[in-house]
This record gives sequence, C-alpha cells and structure tokens, in this order.
Amino acid sequence: MSRTCKKCGGVVGSEDLYCIHCGMPLEKESPREEREKEKEQNLAEPLSVGAYLLIGLILCIPIVNLIVPIIWICNQNSNPNRRNLAKAWLVFAVLGMVLVGLLVYGVFWHLPTPYEYYHYEYTIPGDMVLEDFPIDLNEI
Repeated sequence: MSRTCKKCGGVVGSEDLYCIHCGMPLEKESPREEREKEKEQNLAEPLSVGAYLLIGLILCIPIVNLIVPIIWICNQNSNPNRRNLAKAWLVFAVLGMVLVGLLVYGVFWHLPTPYEYYHYEYTIPGDMVLEDFPIDLNEI
C-alpha cells in the first residue's frame, strides 16, 4: 500500500518515514484510517436483483439446492454476499430437514398398527355348544 507526500505529492511506500522525493517527514496514518481504507478495498459488489432471482430458482430444485450452496461456500474467490446467502440457506435447509424428520417420526411411528384396529376374538354365545354352532370353526 502506498501513500502520497503532502508537500510534493510524490508516491512513497507505506513504511517510509521520510519522503524519498523531497525529504519531508511523513505522518504515520492512524490505525483507524488504515482500517477504513482496508474496509473500502474489501467491500464486495452487492448482488443484483437478477442474481437473487437466479439463486432463488437454483435453490428451488431438489438435491441441487443442497449441492450448489456447498460449492459456493467452498469457493473463496466468489462474492462474499453469495457465500453468506448460501450459508444461511444451508442452515435453514438443515433445520427444515430436522423438523420434518421429527414430524414424520412423531406421526408415523406412533400410530397404532392395523392389527390393533382389526383384531377380533371369536367367541361362542353363552348357552350354545360347539356341536350346535352352525359353522364349523375348524374351516375358518
């Protein structure tokens, strides 16, 4: 990172204490100014509306909506805004899968089995003897 001399306007290095052109003592930039300059240089370009629409369409496709965000997160050279959006999407996707899993477990694994619904016991009425019964129970 380079600086400029306030007296002659010459370009000097960031570590120089004196101007190499005129010999004027250089003022050291405050850490706050340095951080502000770094922030300005590190700002990413915001995503456009078209980019958000395209991302939304991609995230609507099953299975692809889990693979593509992982690729975006792993690509360190891509737009950090898109990486952060992909991280948030994966958090929502994982939470959704956990909630659906709990719902499915709670609904389907605690239902009574069909045997419990349709279990009948065959009984013979009180005074009737087995020989008097009109249907042979051994055939059933």
